[in-house]
Amino acid sequence: MMNKISFKKLYALLILALISFSLQSCLVSRCKRPQIVGYIYDADSKQPIRDCKVGEVFSQNNGYFSLDEKRYLQFTFWGFEAPVLSVNETVEKEYYESQKIQFINKFGGGARKGALHNADTLFLKKISSNKIK
Repeated sequence: MMNKISFKKLYALLILALISFSLQSCLVSRCKRPQIVGYIYDADSKQPIRDCKVGEVFSQNNGYFSLDEKRYLQFTFWGFEAPVLSVNETVEKEYYESQKIQFINKFGGGARKGALHNADTLFLKKISSNKIK
């Protein structure tokens, strides 16, 4: 009788260990936004624009900006596809027309840590003096 109870307990512990292991391996790091880098320039003068707001950061003296990568954890099952990655960051500076950095990647949420998007060079147009008033 004692052997039967011990076997049932061992079997239950083994099942619990397997379930725990499989649940832990299903917590996956997903990409919410890759690191985005680039430069902001004046469309007319072709000079860099400093202190231009890009997402939550500001461009440097040479117009360079770098948005940090954002990630989140997601519980998923084996064989499920990565989610869609949709990025929409506003680029704005007083007296300039605002722009957006927008892109969609069908399976981009599965990008590995360290994902990078090079936005290259963005040119902002000044708002005409008629529109400022």
